[in-house]
Amino acid sequence: MRKISNKLNVQLIAETFLAFGIDHIVLSPGSRNGALTMQFANDKRFKTYSVIDERSAGFVALGMAQQIQKPVVVCCTSGSATANYYPAITEAFFQNVPVIVLSADRPEHLVDNFDGQTIRQNNLFEQHSVHNVQLSESEETDDLTRNMLLTKYALIDCMHKSAPIHINMPFSEPLYESVTTPDIEIDTITIPAKDYPEIDVIDLMKRWNASTRKMILVGLHHPNAEFDHFVKQLAQDDSVVVLTEVTSNIHDERFFNKIDQVIFPYSEEELEALKPDILLTIGQNVVSKKIKKFLRDQKPTQHWHLDEYWQPDTFQALTDKIETKPELFLEQFVPFVNPKESEYYTTWNSIREANNIKHKNYINMIPFCDLKAFDSIIRNYPKNWQIQYGNSTVIRYGLLFDHNNSNPVFCNRGTSGIDGSTSTAIGACIASGQNTVMITGDISFFYDSNALWNVNMPNNFRIILINNGGGNIFKFIPGPSETDVVEDYFETKHHFTAEHLAKMYDFEYNVVSNLTDLENSFNDFYAESDRPKILEIDTRNSANDAILRGYFSSCLLYTSPSPRDS
Repeated sequence: MRKISNKLNVQLIAETFLAFGIDHIVLSPGSRNGALTMQFANDKRFKTYSVIDERSAGFVALGMAQQIQKPVVVCCTSGSATANYYPAITEAFFQNVPVIVLSADRPEHLVDNFDGQTIRQNNLFEQHSVHNVQLSESEETDDLTRNMLLTKYALIDCMHKSAPIHINMPFSEPLYESVTTPDIEIDTITIPAKDYPEIDVIDLMKRWNASTRKMILVGLHHPNAEFDHFVKQLAQDDSVVVLTEVTSNIHDERFFNKIDQVIFPYSEEELEALKPDILLTIGQNVVSKKIKKFLRDQKPTQHWHLDEYWQPDTFQALTDKIETKPELFLEQFVPFVNPKESEYYTTWNSIREANNIKHKNYINMIPFCDLKAFDSIIRNYPKNWQIQYGNSTVIRYGLLFDHNNSNPVFCNRGTSGIDGSTSTAIGACIASGQNTVMITGDISFFYDSNALWNVNMPNNFRIILINNGGGNIFKFIPGPSETDVVEDYFETKHHFTAEHLAKMYDFEYNVVSNLTDLENSFNDFYAESDRPKILEIDTRNSANDAILRGYFSSCLLYTSPSPRDS
């Protein structure tokens, strides 16, 4: 017989979640949240997951919510445990992923009185959430009703704004008393429809049809067939170029899917020819610094941003805010668009074709290195596998290559931190059930190594670890490489491998250090297994920074590194 908490507020929060269709709960161990843990774990209507490390748990929940496109709850004890969610919550906030922090707290009278595991939890996430609720511990009817209403409005905000919320629940002892039948039941709650501002589609259509140079830039975007269809229609116009980042999850032969391969140094005259009159941006979190610099230097006359949540002035040229779902706007807009005779697409495409040849030639002539490894990795992705990229150098390499349209691609670009990329990927794999491969650098991997300590680890999860012996990005970007402390304090060189971690957490493990072994490793790596797998690619003896700088030089010619670069 199942035992649930005898605390009415615990029953209330659980039933409210279910009434909203929220059933994924990530639990971290603790005493103060014991009543909540008992409630969720003993109710078969919930899908519960135990993750010990709260920082990792937050990112696991983020990965889950990213995939199922509805809120996921993280629940922990009081004190610093709650604060450990903060990195994941900031990422979820800027990526528009609905994560619910349900934190147990000490009674309010103990706050600031130096009781154990007691911090100021109320409004802890105020700057990076859309709703914060402090529930009452009282079980009086009026207080229960108030708690119900506070929770309801918070959950509506979470769903309408697709963003994190925080519900803080104080608990007095005893914490573990139970009953076998609930005292509270709640019917399904109807969520009110979200209202959007009225958009003057006719005015925008007239301006669009009058222009001979339009650019569409698509950043982070969840796979959406309807959205994909509309953008493909717009791309058939020779006055339109569509630039897509690797996380845009849209594909077409007319799309420019490798932004950083196309945007190379050009003269002012050449750049002027590439400048758009109208820039339409969709989605956030643009990775490419090259396209950011280009559009900030060569400002469009008009910049329209289409998004229901954010209206950032990323390129300091924003003129029009289109605050609605992209597919809703495009459904109204696209039927009235008229193709315009123009050389704009041809100009961009000629650059793409020339640079694509240079790209292939360069890849063929360089020795084994990070760049060469990425070429092999991306060519060998199996169809229908989900790809999760780590941050820093890894995602930037991804911008240089075509990806198959059967592979959905994700990356934590909300805050672009390295702290929870592996945890996010594991959460995504668990929730989606889809075969998933995580591509990560060594610093990111070791930083988030607690992610591997997860009893819910799926057997169809794979990690490709590019180990170049440190944070090589600091040898590439301007500034750190010019200091005399780059190796110790920026690059943080090391000699670690993943071998012992793999053994400890029961991962299959293989390491390669040349192209032949890498190419020969993929069949086994992606084969079905009763354990997850790590493939480590050792590029520590390669001049990765010099080769990448050579790639981005105007001539794209590889030269041997100087002693300083080796």
